[in-house]
Amino acid sequence: MAVTSFIPEIWNAQLLTDFREQAIAAALTNREYEGNASAGNVVKINSATAVAVADYKAAGRTTSASAVSTTSQDLLIDQEKSFDFYVDDIDKAQAAGSMDAFTRSAGEGLAEDADKFILSTAIAAAGSVIPSANLTPVTAFNVLRDMRKALNKAKVPAGQRVVILNAEFEALLLEADAKLTSVDQSGSPAGLREASLGRLLGFDIYTSENLPTVDAPQALAFYRPSVAYVSQVEKTEALRAQDKFADRLRGLHVYGAKVIRPQGVAVFTDSTA
Repeated sequence: MAVTSFIPEIWNAQLLTDFREQAIAAALTNREYEGNASAGNVVKINSATAVAVADYKAAGRTTSASAVSTTSQDLLIDQEKSFDFYVDDIDKAQAAGSMDAFTRSAGEGLAEDADKFILSTAIAAAGSVIPSANLTPVTAFNVLRDMRKALNKAKVPAGQRVVILNAEFEALLLEADAKLTSVDQSGSPAGLREASLGRLLGFDIYTSENLPTVDAPQALAFYRPSVAYVSQVEKTEALRAQDKFADRLRGLHVYGAKVIRPQGVAVFTDSTA
């Protein structure tokens, strides 16, 4: 059957929905700069320098204006990842609204790929590196304490703080004598509930095996607005397969990530494990 009524907007929306259900790091980042992303584009992120506060009384109750400037950072959309898979009958699947079986696998792949990139980018640009230690359930708690201290010393806002742990670190916090508390997760985004471990020391805690280190405990803490992420499924198209009786759906996912506030990111990797 020929592909006669393929609607890319429908498939694009479904792929992004599945992606966001599976993503962990991408769902925790700053997405306010996301617009019409396309490969090779640069997103300009401007921020104002600190405004000076003067002693009005000491200045004889007079004021004088100080110059305020802005600084600019570039977030390059430099990641381009494609997907390409067979569908027995795209028109039939689309008309029946049964695209989930086809898009979920692609969405999971996009999520894993983007999360790995975001987490490695954040770790590489972290403003604070917590010293390594031979972790136990008690000292694992102390690592989170030290991350909290590092962010506090950098005057990072207390809200919107998260920690992402790999399985090695998570196992320590879930020991019977650890201090991780259990809380109601009903307020978490649907895609994050299963990855959420609770809240401790002002951090919402999540687990992911997409951190760069998998064979030793690793933890990444950050203030969510500190890590910017821009993403778009830029192209989706259907075509008839040439080597079998089926259709093909392929597309291009473009994205970029940048730590725009390094002081809002802290990382720990246990090199003694």
